[in-house]
Amino acid sequence: MEFNYYNCLKFFHIIFVTTWMAGLFYIPRLFVYHSKVDRKSNEYKTFLIMEKKLMKYIMNPSFIFTWIFGFLLVLQLDLYDQFWINLKFIFVFFMSIFHMYCARIRKTFEKGVNKRSENFYRYINEIPTVLFLIIVFLVIFKPSI
Repeated sequence: MEFNYYNCLKFFHIIFVTTWMAGLFYIPRLFVYHSKVDRKSNEYKTFLIMEKKLMKYIMNPSFIFTWIFGFLLVLQLDLYDQFWINLKFIFVFFMSIFHMYCARIRKTFEKGVNKRSENFYRYINEIPTVLFLIIVFLVIFKPSI
């Protein structure tokens, strides 16, 4: 078994992508259930705590480290001029925007001003899945033009 710089970068990138994606798959599902409970209930407060801790302790650090290790991998492998990596970057950028959008949604629940329905959150729950499938496709098949 060889422990080299590239393998360490890849290891940490995969770990942080996995934890970031777990959060991105889970938080919209929390919003679905959170949107159904009364704002004055203890259950509502529990969802606030769950969402805040998920974002603060898992999603945000994973988001940051995914970008750091991904960027270092691109530099290490000298990939920045390849079509597939640039396309992947665009979709990871969209995933990052979705992450920030989820953070904003969390704040609306925290302020007690959420106006979105359970169905809205069910629909946006599919966004990270679609983006993830596209990103994995690009990494595996490395299409070129």
